[in-house]
Amino acid sequence: MALSLAAARPSRQAVLCLLILAGAAQARPDLPATPERKLKAAYIYRVATFVGWPDAAFARAGAPLLVGVAGDDALAAEAARFMGGRLVHGRPLAVVRIDRRLDPHAMPHVLFVAASPARGRLLDAVRSQPVLTVCDGAPGHGCVVGLVADGTHLRPRVDRLEATAAQLRVSARLLALAAW
Repeated sequence: MALSLAAARPSRQAVLCLLILAGAAQARPDLPATPERKLKAAYIYRVATFVGWPDAAFARAGAPLLVGVAGDDALAAEAARFMGGRLVHGRPLAVVRIDRRLDPHAMPHVLFVAASPARGRLLDAVRSQPVLTVCDGAPGHGCVVGLVADGTHLRPRVDRLEATAAQLRVSARLLALAAW
């Protein structure tokens, strides 16, 4: 019996939710974090697993995947806790807090930008660079993936044009999830 596309979509979302919840359960409880920040840290990690970067984005074969967090120090701490010891595409993750400026010699591969006055400036600084930008709210204007609040849930939304401009390969699984 063939399943319709509409019937398959909830199962994909259910699988992603289970993956996110399983990952969130493994986060170290060194410092308290809000459920929203735990969920965002999990989403940033999971979204990165569905994206590919050009080889030139990394200094060497075993170089870590740098995750920058701007505008939310508590999220940076939670992301460091959650991502510690994890790998994305065989690369260890290193989380760095971004203050006001990006270091052009240590450009992150993933940049989460919270809603703040510096958002536009930070997104402009990485435009056309192989950087996966993740933002609060809708994607676009330099943001590849937006985490959109939908009641008590977060939904990823992907801007394909921004992903292409950043030389990133977004998996069909993430695109399907973002379209749901």
